[in-house]
Amino acid sequence: MTLSFTGERFLPSCEGEMIYEHWHRYLFAQAHVAGRRVLDVASGEGYGSALLATRAASVTGVDISPEAVRHASERYGGAANLSYLCASCASIPLPDASFDVIISFETIEHMTEHDAFMAEVQRLLAPGGLFIISSPNRVEYSDRTGYRNEYHVKELDGPELRTLLDRHFPAQHWFAQRPCFQSMLWSLEGPAESSSVLAVDGESAYPAELYFLVCCARDPAALAPIRPSLSLVTDRHHSVYSEWSRTYAENRQLGARVAELERELTEARAPAAALPPPSIRQQLRTLARSLLGVVRP
Repeated sequence: MTLSFTGERFLPSCEGEMIYEHWHRYLFAQAHVAGRRVLDVASGEGYGSALLATRAASVTGVDISPEAVRHASERYGGAANLSYLCASCASIPLPDASFDVIISFETIEHMTEHDAFMAEVQRLLAPGGLFIISSPNRVEYSDRTGYRNEYHVKELDGPELRTLLDRHFPAQHWFAQRPCFQSMLWSLEGPAESSSVLAVDGESAYPAELYFLVCCARDPAALAPIRPSLSLVTDRHHSVYSEWSRTYAENRQLGARVAELERELTEARAPAAALPPPSIRQQLRTLARSLLGVVRP
Protein backbone atom coordinates (compact mmCIF):
# COMPACT_ATOMS: atom_id res chain seq x y z
CA MET A 1 0.00 0.00 0.00
CA THR A 2 1.01 3.65 -0.44
CA LEU A 3 0.45 6.40 2.10
CA SER A 4 -0.93 9.74 0.93
CA PHE A 5 0.45 12.99 2.29
CA THR A 6 -2.10 14.63 4.59
CA GLY A 7 0.20 16.90 6.59
CA GLU A 8 0.04 14.64 9.65
CA ARG A 9 3.26 12.74 8.95
CA PHE A 10 6.34 13.23 6.79
CA LEU A 11 6.81 11.12 3.67
CA PRO A 12 10.11 10.69 1.81
CA SER A 13 8.30 11.93 -1.30
CA CYS A 14 7.70 15.34 0.32
CA GLU A 15 9.49 18.39 -1.02
CA GLY A 16 10.93 21.53 0.48
CA GLU A 17 12.77 22.26 3.70
CA MET A 18 10.92 19.57 5.67
CA ILE A 19 13.09 17.01 3.86
CA TYR A 20 16.16 18.32 5.66
CA GLU A 21 14.36 18.78 8.98
CA HIS A 22 13.16 15.19 9.26
CA TRP A 23 16.17 13.40 7.81
CA HIS A 24 18.54 15.50 9.94
CA ARG A 25 17.07 14.18 13.17
CA TYR A 26 17.39 10.56 12.14
CA LEU A 27 20.90 11.06 10.78
CA PHE A 28 21.82 12.57 14.14
CA ALA A 29 20.33 9.59 15.99
CA GLN A 30 21.97 7.11 13.63
CA ALA A 31 25.35 8.05 15.08
CA HIS A 32 24.27 6.77 18.52
CA VAL A 33 22.60 3.43 17.77
CA ALA A 34 25.40 1.15 16.55
CA GLY A 35 24.93 -2.36 17.96
CA ARG A 36 22.05 -1.26 20.20
CA ARG A 37 18.38 -2.19 20.57
CA VAL A 38 16.31 0.74 19.32
CA LEU A 39 12.67 1.75 19.67
CA ASP A 40 11.38 4.39 17.24
CA VAL A 41 8.16 5.83 18.70
CA ALA A 42 5.72 7.29 16.16
CA SER A 43 7.70 5.78 13.31
CA GLY A 44 5.17 6.95 10.71
CA GLU A 45 6.05 6.00 7.15
CA GLY A 46 8.94 3.92 8.47
CA TYR A 47 11.86 5.55 6.65
CA GLY A 48 13.60 6.63 9.88
CA SER A 49 13.43 3.19 11.49
CA ALA A 50 14.86 1.72 8.29
CA LEU A 51 17.76 4.18 8.40
CA LEU A 52 18.52 3.35 12.04
CA ALA A 53 18.42 -0.37 11.23
CA THR A 54 21.46 0.01 8.99
CA ARG A 55 23.58 0.36 12.17
CA ALA A 56 21.50 -0.84 15.11
CA ALA A 57 21.36 -4.40 16.39
CA SER A 58 17.56 -4.23 16.13
CA VAL A 59 14.91 -1.58 15.54
CA THR A 60 11.22 -1.65 16.42
CA GLY A 61 9.05 1.07 14.92
CA VAL A 62 5.80 1.83 16.77
CA ASP A 63 2.92 3.87 15.36
CA ILE A 64 -0.74 4.28 16.28
CA SER A 65 -1.85 4.16 12.64
CA PRO A 66 -2.55 0.65 11.27
CA GLU A 67 -2.16 2.00 7.73
CA ALA A 68 1.27 3.47 8.50
CA VAL A 69 2.44 0.24 10.15
CA ARG A 70 1.18 -1.83 7.23
CA HIS A 71 2.90 0.45 4.72
CA ALA A 72 6.19 0.46 6.66
CA SER A 73 6.16 -3.33 7.05
CA GLU A 74 5.57 -3.82 3.33
CA ARG A 75 8.15 -1.28 2.23
CA TYR A 76 10.96 -1.80 4.75
CA GLY A 77 10.15 -5.04 6.57
CA GLY A 78 12.60 -7.12 4.56
CA ALA A 79 15.45 -6.31 6.97
CA ALA A 80 15.90 -9.08 9.53
CA ASN A 81 16.59 -6.62 12.37
CA LEU A 82 13.61 -4.33 11.64
CA SER A 83 9.96 -4.70 12.65
CA TYR A 84 6.92 -2.46 13.05
CA LEU A 85 4.20 -2.56 15.70
CA CYS A 86 0.81 -0.82 15.93
CA ALA A 87 0.33 0.66 19.42
CA SER A 88 -0.26 3.87 21.34
CA CYS A 89 2.95 5.53 22.45
CA ALA A 90 1.58 5.71 26.01
CA SER A 91 0.93 1.96 26.12
CA ILE A 92 3.43 -0.15 24.18
CA PRO A 93 3.01 -3.92 24.73
CA LEU A 94 6.70 -4.78 25.10
CA PRO A 95 8.75 -5.97 28.12
CA ASP A 96 10.42 -3.61 30.58
CA ALA A 97 13.98 -2.46 29.82
CA SER A 98 13.79 -3.79 26.25
CA PHE A 99 15.70 -0.99 24.55
CA ASP A 100 19.07 0.74 24.79
CA VAL A 101 17.94 3.74 22.73
CA ILE A 102 14.44 5.18 22.35
CA ILE A 103 13.73 7.75 19.64
CA SER A 104 10.68 10.04 19.57
CA PHE A 105 10.75 12.72 16.91
CA GLU A 106 7.88 15.21 16.54
CA THR A 107 5.54 13.06 18.62
CA ILE A 108 4.77 14.78 21.87
CA GLU A 109 2.84 17.66 20.29
CA HIS A 110 0.31 15.15 18.93
CA MET A 111 -0.87 14.09 22.41
CA THR A 112 -1.91 15.48 25.78
CA GLU A 113 -0.72 12.55 27.95
CA HIS A 114 2.87 13.76 28.18
CA ASP A 115 3.73 12.33 31.58
CA ALA A 116 2.17 8.97 30.72
CA PHE A 117 4.36 8.84 27.63
CA MET A 118 7.47 9.73 29.63
CA ALA A 119 6.64 6.99 32.13
CA GLU A 120 6.32 4.47 29.30
CA VAL A 121 9.69 5.53 27.91
CA GLN A 122 11.26 5.07 31.33
CA ARG A 123 9.72 1.61 31.64
CA LEU A 124 11.03 0.45 28.28
CA LEU A 125 14.49 2.02 28.55
CA ALA A 126 17.26 -0.27 29.80
CA PRO A 127 19.69 0.90 32.51
CA GLY A 128 22.25 3.22 30.97
CA GLY A 129 19.90 3.84 28.05
CA LEU A 130 19.49 6.95 25.90
CA PHE A 131 16.25 8.76 25.02
CA ILE A 132 16.30 11.24 22.10
CA ILE A 133 13.24 13.45 21.68
CA SER A 134 12.40 16.38 19.41
CA SER A 135 9.59 18.90 19.69
CA PRO A 136 8.57 22.10 17.91
CA ASN A 137 9.16 25.26 19.90
CA ARG A 138 5.65 26.70 20.20
CA VAL A 139 6.96 30.28 20.47
CA GLU A 140 8.60 30.14 17.04
CA TYR A 141 6.51 27.45 15.37
CA SER A 142 3.06 28.86 16.16
CA ASP A 143 2.96 31.97 18.36
CA ARG A 144 5.22 34.20 16.28
CA THR A 145 3.97 33.04 12.88
CA GLY A 146 0.28 32.57 13.65
CA TYR A 147 0.50 29.14 12.02
CA ARG A 148 -1.75 26.42 13.43
CA ASN A 149 -1.06 22.77 12.66
CA GLU A 150 -4.38 20.97 12.84
CA TYR A 151 -2.68 17.76 13.99
CA HIS A 152 -0.92 19.35 16.98
CA VAL A 153 -2.96 19.17 20.17
CA LYS A 154 -0.45 20.39 22.79
CA GLU A 155 2.72 22.18 21.74
CA LEU A 156 5.35 23.18 24.31
CA ASP A 157 7.80 26.03 24.54
CA GLY A 158 11.35 25.52 25.80
CA PRO A 159 10.71 25.99 29.55
CA GLU A 160 7.63 23.74 29.42
CA LEU A 161 9.55 20.97 27.67
CA ARG A 162 12.39 21.27 30.16
CA THR A 163 9.98 21.08 33.10
CA LEU A 164 8.46 17.91 31.66
CA LEU A 165 11.80 16.24 31.01
CA ASP A 166 13.19 17.27 34.41
CA ARG A 167 10.49 15.18 36.09
CA HIS A 168 11.74 12.02 34.39
CA PHE A 169 15.34 12.41 33.21
CA PRO A 170 17.93 14.20 35.36
CA ALA A 171 20.58 14.18 32.62
CA GLN A 172 19.91 16.18 29.44
CA HIS A 173 21.85 17.60 26.48
CA TRP A 174 19.89 20.15 24.45
CA PHE A 175 20.19 20.99 20.75
CA ALA A 176 18.23 23.41 18.57
CA GLN A 177 17.23 22.95 14.95
CA ARG A 178 16.07 25.23 12.17
CA PRO A 179 16.35 25.03 8.36
CA CYS A 180 18.43 27.92 6.99
CA PHE A 181 20.07 29.15 3.80
CA GLN A 182 23.76 29.62 4.52
CA SER A 183 27.14 29.58 2.88
CA MET A 184 29.37 26.62 3.80
CA LEU A 185 33.14 26.95 4.09
CA TRP A 186 34.98 23.73 4.93
CA SER A 187 38.51 22.38 4.96
CA LEU A 188 39.72 20.17 2.12
CA GLU A 189 42.66 19.05 4.25
CA GLY A 190 40.77 16.78 6.64
CA PRO A 191 37.81 16.50 9.04
CA ALA A 192 36.76 19.69 10.80
CA GLU A 193 38.12 20.11 14.32
CA SER A 194 35.89 23.06 15.16
CA SER A 195 32.91 24.98 13.85
CA SER A 196 31.70 28.55 13.95
CA VAL A 197 28.56 30.41 12.96
CA LEU A 198 29.02 33.90 11.55
CA ALA A 199 26.50 36.62 10.70
CA VAL A 200 27.00 39.35 8.10
CA ASP A 201 24.60 41.76 9.82
CA GLY A 202 26.15 41.66 13.26
CA GLU A 203 23.08 40.04 14.79
CA SER A 204 23.10 36.72 16.65
CA ALA A 205 24.69 34.11 14.43
CA TYR A 206 22.30 31.44 15.68
CA PRO A 207 18.65 31.85 14.65
CA ALA A 208 15.73 31.39 17.02
CA GLU A 209 15.04 27.74 17.85
CA LEU A 210 12.27 26.33 15.67
CA TYR A 211 12.68 22.82 17.10
CA PHE A 212 14.34 21.37 20.16
CA LEU A 213 16.17 18.04 20.12
CA VAL A 214 17.09 16.71 23.55
CA CYS A 215 19.21 13.71 24.49
CA CYS A 216 18.02 12.39 27.86
CA ALA A 217 19.17 9.75 30.32
CA ARG A 218 18.77 8.67 33.92
CA ASP A 219 22.53 8.12 34.15
CA PRO A 220 24.68 11.13 33.12
CA ALA A 221 27.34 8.72 31.85
CA ALA A 222 25.01 7.78 28.99
CA LEU A 223 25.39 11.30 27.60
CA ALA A 224 29.20 11.30 27.69
CA PRO A 225 29.58 10.45 23.96
CA ILE A 226 27.32 13.36 22.99
CA ARG A 227 29.35 16.52 22.59
CA PRO A 228 28.37 20.09 21.71
CA SER A 229 28.42 20.20 17.94
CA LEU A 230 27.03 21.83 14.82
CA SER A 231 25.87 19.59 11.98
CA LEU A 232 24.51 20.45 8.53
CA VAL A 233 22.37 18.28 6.27
CA THR A 234 21.94 18.54 2.52
CA ASP A 235 21.60 16.17 -0.43
CA ARG A 236 23.78 15.58 -3.46
CA HIS A 237 21.52 17.67 -5.69
CA HIS A 238 21.08 20.49 -3.14
CA SER A 239 17.42 20.12 -4.03
CA VAL A 240 15.90 22.64 -1.63
CA TYR A 241 18.37 25.41 -2.49
CA SER A 242 18.12 24.59 -6.20
CA GLU A 243 14.33 24.83 -6.07
CA TRP A 244 14.53 28.10 -4.15
CA SER A 245 17.01 29.53 -6.69
CA ARG A 246 14.76 28.51 -9.58
CA THR A 247 11.60 30.00 -8.06
CA TYR A 248 13.50 33.12 -6.99
CA ALA A 249 14.62 33.71 -10.58
CA GLU A 250 11.10 33.06 -11.86
CA ASN A 251 9.63 35.48 -9.31
CA ARG A 252 12.09 38.19 -10.39
CA GLN A 253 11.08 37.68 -14.02
CA LEU A 254 7.40 37.75 -13.11
CA GLY A 255 7.95 40.88 -11.02
CA ALA A 256 9.62 42.63 -13.95
CA ARG A 257 6.77 41.63 -16.27
CA VAL A 258 4.16 42.88 -13.77
CA ALA A 259 5.97 46.23 -13.53
CA GLU A 260 6.04 46.45 -17.34
CA LEU A 261 2.31 45.74 -17.61
CA GLU A 262 1.56 48.32 -14.91
CA ARG A 263 3.51 50.96 -16.88
CA GLU A 264 1.61 50.08 -20.06
CA LEU A 265 -1.69 50.29 -18.21
CA THR A 266 -0.80 53.69 -16.75
CA GLU A 267 0.17 54.99 -20.19
CA ALA A 268 -3.05 53.63 -21.72
CA ARG A 269 -5.09 55.43 -19.09
CA ALA A 270 -3.25 58.73 -19.48
CA PRO A 271 -5.28 60.17 -22.45
CA ALA A 272 -8.56 59.44 -20.67
CA ALA A 273 -7.21 60.93 -17.46
CA ALA A 274 -6.33 64.14 -19.36
CA LEU A 275 -9.98 64.74 -20.31
CA PRO A 276 -11.98 67.11 -18.07
CA PRO A 277 -14.70 65.67 -15.82
CA PRO A 278 -18.09 64.87 -17.47
CA SER A 279 -19.79 68.00 -16.05
CA ILE A 280 -17.10 70.24 -17.56
CA ARG A 281 -17.28 68.39 -20.89
CA GLN A 282 -21.06 69.00 -20.99
CA GLN A 283 -20.55 72.72 -20.33
CA LEU A 284 -18.00 72.91 -23.14
CA ARG A 285 -20.37 71.21 -25.59
CA THR A 286 -23.14 73.68 -24.64
CA LEU A 287 -20.76 76.60 -25.08
CA ALA A 288 -19.63 75.26 -28.46
CA ARG A 289 -23.20 75.03 -29.72
CA SER A 290 -23.85 78.59 -28.57
CA LEU A 291 -20.78 79.86 -30.41
CA LEU A 292 -21.83 78.08 -33.59
CA GLY A 293 -25.21 79.81 -33.39
CA VAL A 294 -23.55 83.24 -33.11
CA VAL A 295 -21.34 82.87 -36.19
CA ARG A 296 -23.99 81.37 -38.50
CA PRO A 297 -25.57 83.84 -41.01
